[in-house]
Order: sequence, then structure tokens, then C-alpha cells
Amino acid sequence: MGINNSSQKGEKMMSTKYDSDRKIWSGDVGSTPLFHDNVTLGRSVLYLLNLNPEKVCQISADDGSKRTNGEIYQSTLKIAFNLQKLGCAKGDVVGFVCRNSHDLTPAFLAAFFLGAPPNAVDVAFSKDEIRNMFKTTSPKFVFCDHDVTRTVQKALLELGSNATIIVIGQKDANFTHIDDLLDDKGSQMEIMKLLLNPAEVDKRSVGAIICSSGTTGFHKGVAVSHKSLQLTFCNPGMGLFVGPTDKMFSFSSLYWLSGYTAMLMSIFSGVPRIMTTKPFSPELLLSIVKEYKVSMLITPPAHAAQLLNCPLLEKDSLANIRNYMCGGSLVTAELRNRIQPYLPNGLFTIGYGMTEVGGGVSAQFLPSSKTSVGTLGAGVTAKVLDEDGQQLGINEDGEIVVKTQTQFLGYYNNLKATKEILDKDGWIHTGDLGHFDEDGLLFITGRKKDVMKYNNFHVSASELEEILEKHPGVGQVIVVGIPDPVFTDLPAALVVKKNESTVSEEELIELVEKNVSDFKRLRGGVFFVNEIPMTPSGKLRKVKVKELAIELFKAKHSAKNGI
Repeated sequence: MGINNSSQKGEKMMSTKYDSDRKIWSGDVGSTPLFHDNVTLGRSVLYLLNLNPEKVCQISADDGSKRTNGEIYQSTLKIAFNLQKLGCAKGDVVGFVCRNSHDLTPAFLAAFFLGAPPNAVDVAFSKDEIRNMFKTTSPKFVFCDHDVTRTVQKALLELGSNATIIVIGQKDANFTHIDDLLDDKGSQMEIMKLLLNPAEVDKRSVGAIICSSGTTGFHKGVAVSHKSLQLTFCNPGMGLFVGPTDKMFSFSSLYWLSGYTAMLMSIFSGVPRIMTTKPFSPELLLSIVKEYKVSMLITPPAHAAQLLNCPLLEKDSLANIRNYMCGGSLVTAELRNRIQPYLPNGLFTIGYGMTEVGGGVSAQFLPSSKTSVGTLGAGVTAKVLDEDGQQLGINEDGEIVVKTQTQFLGYYNNLKATKEILDKDGWIHTGDLGHFDEDGLLFITGRKKDVMKYNNFHVSASELEEILEKHPGVGQVIVVGIPDPVFTDLPAALVVKKNESTVSEEELIELVEKNVSDFKRLRGGVFFVNEIPMTPSGKLRKVKVKELAIELFKAKHSAKNGI
């Protein structure tokens, strides 16, 4: 089955219809669930794993070790049984601070099986970021890699939480280890009882809590139902993207929705997933693609851009790739046009979506002269609104607002934030600006909210502004993103000093570095100005502010280069 054929099938399945009277765009009819509404995602995945227990489902690129469907199936039941013995019940939240590994998969699936929603954060998170997320979700158990155990412990202690920490990797005598949960202790009959009497859920039961960054600077928990996850991933349409001999790879951890995509798509489609605990580098990506003959690749645009700049990239480096799925932030026409020649046997598929909609809004399967994000997915309805909330028509820019059959239940324990994005009629306000053309193609032209993206990580302008405003020498500050072809946005600050302040750029950059994760640093720099562009009514002139920041950034770097 060639990629061109599969992609053409995908393109035929996805088309956008426009109702000119209602000014509403819609994709094709949505999917029908394969499992009953009371079935947890974990139970449905176990059913699929048990259909072909001998098949290899995951391979570690770190050491070449493999796990079969049957091994993951058995490990999932053992962990679920022992978690239940420790007091884990339906509705309890299970936290994860882990890289992709053989033991992570069954631990995650065990939480799903018990109806205990997993909430994963990235291992790059600082103590404060872990604390802020877990303050919202209150996990009863937290699985974490051995090297972040102390950070997690400090975060939980600050919350006054007595959550049980379970370590993956090197053992620590002070904590429960995942091997303790993989010991069935001769309890096969008890495990069988668990399998025969699984947790049952309904349409409103939280299946997972996935992190999303908002304008407040703190991560919010996107509560997604079991039904939503099954419609998204336990879907025959997934067969359009993969074939029986494919191998799939993504660096994304389960903090990202793309991490869920890689894990669950591989299980449902019967395609082995290549994993690594190592961080992204273009050199490592090329090595894994070559050694394991990866045919399906999932990355954010920032990784694709870095790959193109890698000296090791050769004409045939990606020859085995049949489908390169790219999304998570804006994919430029330049990036798409530059990478397609390296895919002689495959296509560069652009996806647009957000966690709150349950995954994808639209996708572009086939090459096009237009820089769109393609046509709407099945079960997706959209409209475009101006600043007054009035609906717009074809080729008119406004905020993209959508409804999907897989959309989230709301932000976990955050009704205020839920109401800000989900209106009374059930429409999700994406915060992205764009329009549909006469062919029903969706174009994204900008962002309404103040969230930037650096290397596919969300960076909140307001969070950085709050830190900078605490400096006694700062009178006013605005943080914006400097567009970058590789990393999407470089956070930069425009600062008005207080009278007689001698604060320096280096001082403010160091202040931010001490308080945030690496991906939030002010890589775009700090620029001192006499005033911030404002409207007569005192509102920020966002376009002018960004233009000024870009102008100052270019002038600074031109001077450095002697231009």
C-alpha cells in the first residue's frame, strides 16, 4: 500500500462543505464508536492487544529491546491489580512525569483500565510547574522517572500531598518501584476477577487530563472523556495513515497529545512504535529513522526545521518515510516546500488542531500551492467570528470557532477558564485567527491569545511579564514572540525602566532564567524603550508592539554582524 494512494484516500475522506445561509463550514459525518460508552479506553486497548499477543508493539531505540502485545497486556493487568490493592479507584487521578519507556506504556494503560484518569507533565517541567499542575489535579499516585523523583517529591510536599510516588528506572529504597507492581504475587485468580469486573464509565467520565497552556501562565488540565479518546484513536480511519509493515516514531512524551497519538495509533493499527528516552536532536532522529526503517514520523514544525539544517541530512535520508505528520504550531510554506523533496516515497502531512477539540480540526494530505492547513476533519463544524462575535464569510479573517464530536469536557477543576473558551452553545473559541477560502481550505493567519510557542512548548507572555514586573527597576513590560523559522517564536521583552533605573538586559534575562524552564527563556532578548505603543483608550497596540520588537531585534543582530 503506497503512501500516495493512502493520502489520496485520506483527502477524499476529508472535505469541507459550506452553508452560505448559516455561514458554517463542516467536515464529513463523524465516526461511530466501536465500543460501548461504558467501556474504558484501557479495556478497549486490552481487547485489541489480546487479538494478536505475539506481535511486537514497541521497540526501544535506546537498547533495541522489544515488547509484544501480550507482554504489554499482562503487565497492564498486573499494574492495574497492584494499583487497586494500593487504593487506586475509579476517578482517582494518576500523575506521570516520565519519558517514553517500556514500563510507562502498561502503567498508563492500567490507569485507563481502572477509570483513573492519567495526568502527564513533561520531565522538563520545573518544581513550580509540576506543583501548579498537580495542585489542580490532586493525583493520588505519581509515576516518575528516577532522575526527577526528588523534584516531584518537593512539589508534592509543598502541596501537602501524600500521593504515592512510583519510580520507573533506577530503584530508590525510599520509594515504591514499578517492579513491585509488576509482581503478580501468585494472584492470577484475583487478576482474572479484575478483568471480569472492570470499571465502567459514561460519556461524562474523565478519561485523561492533558496539559494545555493558557494566557494566565499556568498549565490547565484538559479533561477528555473515554469516548472522545476512543473516537479519536480506536477508529478504522487510522488505517488510512498506516500499513501493516510500517514502523512509527515520535519523540513526543505523553505530556503532548501527539504522544497519545503515537502510542494509541500504533496499538490500534498494529504498527510497532519506536521509542527513546533521549531528547530530540536531528542527528538522533536521522539515526533512528535509518536503523529502524521508520515509515511514519510525527514531529512538530520546530523539529522539521532543525532537521533541514542538519549537516547529516542527505537526499535519501528520509526515503523510507511514507507519511511525515507535522503539526502543533504553524507550518510555513517554506518549511513544507523544503522538506517535501526529501520524501521521494512519502508525503508531508500538515495537521491543525488543539487538545481541547480532542485532536485534529483539519489536515492537508496532498501538496498544494496554497499554504493552508487543509480541509475539516470528520465530525468537525466551524465558523469564523469578528471581534464583535458576528459570523464572517469566505475569505474574511476572524477567530476560528469549532465544534467536534471529540471535544473536551472542560478544564479540570477550572470552571472559569472553561467558560472563557467554551461558549453556552458548545462552541470552542480556539484563539487562532484565520479564514476559509472558496475551496473550503482553512488558513491560519495568527493568534488572538498571548501564548507563544518555542520548540513546540507553550510559553505564556503574561507569566514572563509577571516575573519581570517584580524587578524594582522595571516600570512596564510587554513580552512578545520574535518569529523564527526553526523554533517558531523567540520570547522577547520590551521594557520601560523606572526613573533612574540602571537595570541591564543581562540582569533581566538572568532573572527570568532563574524562575522558569529552559524553553521559556528570553531568547529574543530584552529591549529598553521610552514607551509601549498604546491606543488612546489605554489598550495595548499588539501589532505595533510586535513590529517594534522585531525591528529592534533585527537592528541588534545586524549591528552584531556588522551589517
